Amino acid sequence: MTRYIFSITGLFACLNLFSQQMCDSVSQTNKVLLQNFWAEFKNAINNKDTAKLSSLCRFPFNCDYCILDTTHPSHKPFIKVTKTSFYKSQYKIFFAEKLIKEVNKYDFPKDIFILKPYYNTYDKKCSYSFGYPVLEENEQHPGLGHYFDIQKINGKFKIISSWTIP
Repeated sequence: MTRYIFSITGLFACLNLFSQQMCDSVSQTNKVLLQNFWAEFKNAINNKDTAKLSSLCRFPFNCDYCILDTTHPSHKPFIKVTKTSFYKSQYKIFFAEKLIKEVNKYDFPKDIFILKPYYNTYDKKCSYSFGYPVLEENEQHPGLGHYFDIQKINGKFKIISSWTIP
């Protein structure tokens, strides 16, 4: 019985490692789709196009730094951004000056390195993250960064979550 449990555990560990290796290499198709996503994302942010930004998101998505509406108190460390709450106020996270500045620094395909691949264990899919500094590290603070997770959904890349570190 113990060998059986170890065998199954080893199999799952190997599958997880193999899945991560699959995420580390980007297929030519995904490179083109990521390039399209980036161009649309950059254009939508620069033009403050909330409808286009909405089309680049999978709703609902979790966000730990989104604007908390006082009419919807929550004890969770994040909120679920729905399409309704996006159009009401949450779209504002995409118009932060530092995000706009960071997005405009990069052009695809030469800057594809800014999208960090990882294996999303929740969705069991390859995903990518993109982040930008909000507060630089200094003697009083370890720094702060906001990130977006991007995943291929129905043949297009979409934002699936937004989070902060540290």
